[in-house]
Amino acid sequence: MRKKRFLTMERRDNYKGYLFAAPWVAGFLLFFLYPLSQSFLLSFSQIRDISIFQFAFQGLNNYRNAFLQDVNFVPLLMGSIRNTLLNTPIVVVFSLFIAILLNRNLRLKGLYRMGFLLPVLLGSGAVMQNLRGNAAVVDFTSGMQGASSGIESADLTGIGLTQQLTMMLGPVAAGYLQTVLNQVSAILWMSGIQIILFLGALQTIPVAYYEAALCDGASEWEKFWKITLPLSMPVVLLVTIYTIIDYFTHMDNSVMVYIIQVSFADFNLAYGSALSWIYFLFVSLFVAAAFLLMRRHVFYMGDK
Repeated sequence: MRKKRFLTMERRDNYKGYLFAAPWVAGFLLFFLYPLSQSFLLSFSQIRDISIFQFAFQGLNNYRNAFLQDVNFVPLLMGSIRNTLLNTPIVVVFSLFIAILLNRNLRLKGLYRMGFLLPVLLGSGAVMQNLRGNAAVVDFTSGMQGASSGIESADLTGIGLTQQLTMMLGPVAAGYLQTVLNQVSAILWMSGIQIILFLGALQTIPVAYYEAALCDGASEWEKFWKITLPLSMPVVLLVTIYTIIDYFTHMDNSVMVYIIQVSFADFNLAYGSALSWIYFLFVSLFVAAAFLLMRRHVFYMGDK
């Protein structure tokens, strides 16, 4: 007599994960795999006839030009890496702090949550451009000479100072204050998803842990370092990776704007494809390094 085979809870969870990932995998295979392969081949080529999309293999010429001849790409890439290294820890710490506050029993807690989620709901390109003064609009009609102006216009203005306040503070102090306000504006606009993720992590921590710590006389500070932060580390890793990718692919990222300008304003699709793959490789290495550095500090409650 054959025994019935029952799925374990772990295997059922794995099947659920496969089911949720199936639409993305199907979409990738149907809509993204062919364009990606064409872009990869195009990065090693030069277009001969755009009307029939005929291109000839050129080897690593496009990749060499990106580092040896292009005076814009490498400085923009270094600036993007510097901004990501600076802003990512700030966004992660700020998001965790706000999530801890929103997880408490506050009056109008739902209204506060909606306020921090509002930038995510309004985060489409057209809405963001209008809300932030059309700062990220890319002019595709300009040539390479206009590429630099397009890159400069991609810097977000954030919260602007009035003319009277600028005259009162002076140009130097007003410049520093404007930089701080720009950073605050960017952090507020880019922390919505991170706050939601941290809220989900905080609400999965068993209340019994805090009750036991309270019985032992632990302070709020000790609860945070001994319970909240260790049990939230998987989500801290997730939020860090998400924030890094978000900064590298954001609409105001100067490298992204430059690649778009090269590809569509100058219509140099082959060189633009090479820049895209170089940028993709740098972002992948950056994400992998962050994952390897943080994973040793991650604790999973389900670990055996």
